[in-house]
Amino acid sequence: MRADLAMAIHFHQPVGNFDFVMERACDKCYIPFLETLKKYPGIKMTFHFTGCLLEWVEKNRPEMISVVKDMVKAGQVEVMSGGFYEPILPPIPYRDRLEQIKLLSEYVRKNFHYDPRGAWVAERVWEPALPSVLNEAGIKYVILDDTHFLYAGINKERTYGYYMTEDNAKTVAVFPSDKVLRYHIPFKMPHECMDYMRSVLRSNPNATFIYGDDGEKFGEWPGTHKWVFEEKWLEKFFDELMANAEWLSTEKLSECLDKKPPLGRVYLPTSSYEEMLEWSLPADSQQHYEDVLREVRSMGKEEYYKPFLRGGFWRNFFTKYPESNHMNKKMVYVSDKLDALKTSGETYVKGLGEATKDLFRGQCNCAYWHGVFGGLYLFHLRRAIFHHLIKSEAAMDAAVYGKKSFCDAKTLDVDASGIAQVVLENREVSLYFSPAEGGALKELDSKVACQNFTNTLSRKKEAYHKKILEKIASQKREQEGQPKTIHDGIQAVDEGIQDHMTYDWYGRYCLLDHFLGEDVDVNAFARAAYRETGDFVLGHYSSEIDKTDNGVTLKMKRKGMVDGVPVFVSKEITLPKKGSDISVKYALRNEGDRALDTIFAPEFNVTMPDANADKYRVSFDGEEGCGLGETVEAEDTARVEIKSSGRELSWRLDVPGAFRIWHFPLRTVSQSEKAYELNYQGSVITPSFRFSLAPGQEKQLTLSVHLVA
Repeated sequence: MRADLAMAIHFHQPVGNFDFVMERACDKCYIPFLETLKKYPGIKMTFHFTGCLLEWVEKNRPEMISVVKDMVKAGQVEVMSGGFYEPILPPIPYRDRLEQIKLLSEYVRKNFHYDPRGAWVAERVWEPALPSVLNEAGIKYVILDDTHFLYAGINKERTYGYYMTEDNAKTVAVFPSDKVLRYHIPFKMPHECMDYMRSVLRSNPNATFIYGDDGEKFGEWPGTHKWVFEEKWLEKFFDELMANAEWLSTEKLSECLDKKPPLGRVYLPTSSYEEMLEWSLPADSQQHYEDVLREVRSMGKEEYYKPFLRGGFWRNFFTKYPESNHMNKKMVYVSDKLDALKTSGETYVKGLGEATKDLFRGQCNCAYWHGVFGGLYLFHLRRAIFHHLIKSEAAMDAAVYGKKSFCDAKTLDVDASGIAQVVLENREVSLYFSPAEGGALKELDSKVACQNFTNTLSRKKEAYHKKILEKIASQKREQEGQPKTIHDGIQAVDEGIQDHMTYDWYGRYCLLDHFLGEDVDVNAFARAAYRETGDFVLGHYSSEIDKTDNGVTLKMKRKGMVDGVPVFVSKEITLPKKGSDISVKYALRNEGDRALDTIFAPEFNVTMPDANADKYRVSFDGEEGCGLGETVEAEDTARVEIKSSGRELSWRLDVPGAFRIWHFPLRTVSQSEKAYELNYQGSVITPSFRFSLAPGQEKQLTLSVHLVA
């Protein structure tokens, strides 16, 4: 009896990741792995490198490309294709899926002198229509988890080989990556991996074992560098492979494709790896799912029931996190704009290459979802997505208008909600409004700085928040003298983190129209633990657009209630044809039959390119007040500004003598593979105006936002 082992290693770092992270991953993980493998020319392997990593490596660690090229030339290694900037394929336009795959295939041919036959499927997110685009891009095989096959009704014993699938007769081979090997490598001793494969071989002679997983497991994950390289796990594993060569051959995936026929035909359901499906569930459903799994495990029936137990659907992240949906739909909007220009037949089409690259960079998957490794909570990854999408738009403007000024307004369903939004833009800025969601300004872009100044994330309940509270309670018991196990030291939790476990009932955007009582202070407002006296924050505003030669004005109106009194609110946002100054004119009218005493507080959420870096300061009426991580209440203030130390970038709000302005940081409680974290997501700036309105009386206010970039 003989078996084959095909190992596929996936190397990836997301668009926008910090240089020091890239350097550490290369120096502590990727390069040592490649150098170790090169010492064992008899061991064959399949590699996948994402384009975002390759672009950085070319400039900073070019020796990596040389090493891989040598191994390809020697026949030891093959290199896979995939989406160049590692997009989740289904939620990007078909044309972009195709072009991203072709872009990476061409890169592999040019730089590694190899014509790739396989493709890595980002996060193993599979949908049944994918074979069509993969086939059209020239891809012959992909690798997914064996879990995908179990969900399709394939028994585990029938996953030691590959299957064919198709969409509209467009075929592609699919390899199931073995979960046992993924959990063994590199966390079990090498001989245990051999023992597992021998045990399978007894009932599956001539089996093909497939392993596909992240390269970061070999040195970048916490604690793995010491284990894999200093304690020589990888060398010991390769030694075991060589010592067992009489019954176990290592092969490249394409060789397995040529060597053996498929095990049959399969149609896989929408899926990803198990944890991703769990993370995509709403928090309450996720907790319920975890309870069900615990109950099944306690019955000793996990493997029996597991093929019929799974979490949600990857696209549900767009429901779970509206901010993710907004990014995704913004990306599609930019893609559609670019495609319209490319197919217009105009002479500027040839100059849109960089705009295309930036669009593709804005499709990198990591910032669109959240789990142990998800990046939605990481501001710098969201910032990178918006940066490249805005940069693509700016390049399109330059191609179409040259140096001419322009101003435009569009009404369209950008976020695919079934309700229209409004986009205002000129050469310097873009503004995305949602009249149906409180007339909120959901995105404020500087096309000069390529920065979305409203790149925030509201505070949401997460299933792991319950675990944090349990951990804090456990720590208290330990302090009272109960024994501590070795596992308790893995993730100590700061008890103060529970004070930040508050949840927002609305999205943290701009121009959110609050009506407050006298008893509301900045701390209650920051905790969202107060009573809203009006119904405007989430209310539906009507809208109309007025265009002139000098600019565009969006007029939004709503009649609602404030403390039982009918109140009419209108807000007019004017964007000039030239410049980055935005005017907001409010009119509030008492339409009831009794007087109204209230506090009106329009909320702004602001983010700077480097989050809450020390170089940013908040000033009130020109006098420095605080850093972005501080909570401040400024009295009788007419101006608040956030600016960098070099004054090269600033966001400023001018108001007609507000009686106070609140500033406080918006922080979320999230998890990573290392710890629970308190992440800064933006600064909340809320001016407030106290006034009394007699029946029929109207109050007008004019605010202005200034961007300097």
